[in-house]
Parts: sequence; structure tokens; C-alpha cells
Amino acid sequence: MNTANTGKISVLTEFFSNTSDETRRDVLKGVISKASASQRDVVQKAEAIKAARFDTPTI
Repeated sequence: MNTANTGKISVLTEFFSNTSDETRRDVLKGVISKASASQRDVVQKAEAIKAARFDTPTI
């Protein structure tokens, strides 16, 4: 995978090409874990907003 403008190999491609399977696995697990936590946080905030809308009396 090359960058479109320069023809150089991207840092991400270089990283995944030159690291061990274990390191790649650990990095991917960390990324997935953070993404899942972020998604849970967004869902919790959305639920709180939804609950606040229904709890607020209309005038």
C-alpha cells in the first residue's frame, strides 16, 4: 500500500509488515477494545439524552 501523492510506503503499512504476529494482535486488540468502550460511552450518553427528553415535562 503506497500513499497516493508520494509513492512512499505508509507508516501503517510499514508497521504491520515489519512487526511480529503477536505485536499486531496486541495492537488490534487494543484498538478494538478502545472502539468498543467508545461505542458504549456514546450509547450511554444517547440513552441519558433520551431519558431526559421523556422526563422533562412540556409546558
